[in-house]
Amino acid sequence: MPRRWLHHNRMAQSQSTGLQKLLGELEVQVMEHMWTLGEQGEATVRDVATALQQDRQVAYTTVMTVMGHLADKGLLTRSALDGKTHIYRVALTRDQFLSRSSRQMVNTMVEDFGDLALAQFLAAVERVDPDKLQRLRQALDGSSIETVDTTSIAAQKPYMQGIEP
Repeated sequence: MPRRWLHHNRMAQSQSTGLQKLLGELEVQVMEHMWTLGEQGEATVRDVATALQQDRQVAYTTVMTVMGHLADKGLLTRSALDGKTHIYRVALTRDQFLSRSSRQMVNTMVEDFGDLALAQFLAAVERVDPDKLQRLRQALDGSSIETVDTTSIAAQKPYMQGIEP
């Protein structure tokens, strides 16, 4: 099984929300806290650990490790405040993260499964309420949502031939 499919069990959990399928439990809690601070918000590990400790027992070092991982994943930025302390800021809004993640999953599915994945996507789209599809098309036409440029993919993938960008 390809490494990128190792989290399939987490993805298949129906009781999980979108974020919980993409991040661990503590990662979700850290990001939820950081997103409440807003785009201009910033926090140290101590700030976040103190906030999280109101609801659960969590060690400072655990929060520090998780925040480092979130920075490595591109969800947070980290800059040195002094010798040991770092300041963290949100790098991606919730919507940007979910958009990027879903785009990566779709691209991976198409790369790995080709026409089978495309057929499943089409079947899923056909089940969507027409009014909702219209709203989504309108939102996509005038939005800054990052979309896939299928032109370059089509040149590399024979099963993408005939797919309009």
